[in-house]
Amino acid sequence: MLLAVSGGGDSMALLDALSILAPELRLRVGVATIDHGLRPEAKDEVAHVRGEADARKLAFHTTRIDCPPGPGVEARARALRYAALERLRAEHGYDYVATAHTASDQAETVLMRLGRGSALGGAAGVLERRERLLRPMLALTREQVRAYLKSRGVRWVEDPMNADPSHLRVRIRTRVLPEWERAAGPGVAERIARFAALAHEDEVLLRRLAEAALRRARIENDEAAWDAVALRALEAPIRRRAIAALLAGADLPVDAATVDRVDEAVRAGGSAPVPARAVVHAEGGVVRIDRPATPVPDPGQSGPDAPPLALYLDGETVRVDAAAVGVSWRSSPDKASGAFPVPAEVGAPLWVRFRRAGDRVRLPSGRTRKLQDVLVDARVPKEVRDRVPLVVDATGQVIWVVGVQRPARTDRRAAAGVTWLCAAPLDTGRAPEGAVRYKAEGHQSGAGGGHGK
Repeated sequence: MLLAVSGGGDSMALLDALSILAPELRLRVGVATIDHGLRPEAKDEVAHVRGEADARKLAFHTTRIDCPPGPGVEARARALRYAALERLRAEHGYDYVATAHTASDQAETVLMRLGRGSALGGAAGVLERRERLLRPMLALTREQVRAYLKSRGVRWVEDPMNADPSHLRVRIRTRVLPEWERAAGPGVAERIARFAALAHEDEVLLRRLAEAALRRARIENDEAAWDAVALRALEAPIRRRAIAALLAGADLPVDAATVDRVDEAVRAGGSAPVPARAVVHAEGGVVRIDRPATPVPDPGQSGPDAPPLALYLDGETVRVDAAAVGVSWRSSPDKASGAFPVPAEVGAPLWVRFRRAGDRVRLPSGRTRKLQDVLVDARVPKEVRDRVPLVVDATGQVIWVVGVQRPARTDRRAAAGVTWLCAAPLDTGRAPEGAVRYKAEGHQSGAGGGHGK
């Protein structure tokens, strides 16, 4: 077992406890520390963990990853960290990677996801086991772990990010959970973690039932068609999960808004646009996925032929992912008074791309105008017009020319139907600096991975 140890309290408890239990459990235990290159103190923390591992005669491994600071740094660092841990696990022949997530971490994760409208799958929080990743401390609270460390005389270091109130998780940890415990009594974190475990069991069962129903609904001798009547007859929780499985099986992104649109098409008959410029048709008693005839461009491309990037909400950061390309936004801490409003009725999810022939921009009045005319009137130089990022809805309609269209007034009366207010800096080498920020004004919950519009 390879232990992921940062030097913080939870991971130091994991290191100490597993070093004691290893002989009895007949485990070969190693320690891995990842230097994210974000803070100068990281070198001292790596040295601290190395010393603790050496003192317990445990193998020590470390590697440095390049994670530049900026919007979405937490999500980017987490993805790079897990990838690095998996490489170390495979390279040194360990069977599993173990992390030190606790019941307190679980409670924070569940509240973050519920706060942004997660369904049951997201409410399940972090899992005790996922393939070769184990989390053996999910039954313990952070307070219990600290008591163990003090009883053992184990030193640990505190990451300053854990006290930074600009992060939603920190605000939940330092404000929400303590207030909840004062109101409901001790043990709130354990009870939320217990709820997450039960929610995961329920989600696994519902997903299996949905996948079985989807197999039964498949039309014989046609792998790309399903019986619309059979899908329509399913109970709503099963039907939504079956639709999510249908989309995932077709290698299409799954989000709550898309599942809701396809669900409506299945129930009422009709069509629904989905990400990757595909359309789900539910007509004539048959459900089919219609894909574009033209191939998807290489994700490394830029300019008008570059592929669109799907826009999803993840905590306080809006992330865009498409193959090897990643773009992130951080929401502004204020009310984003100069933000650009995205009407609730737009075809979600939103996409980011560059201009294409025939593009038209939807104006606040509801009318459209040629994108070319908008760029000319804004005096955008001809040589950079192909590099101006556009936000488009699922039907391909341009709803915002980033950095060109002036934000509309977003007072409470005008923003009543707004789903998101866009207002944070674009962080990507694929496009010029723009003013793309997202601030929640209204939110719709739904099934799937907990993504909102």
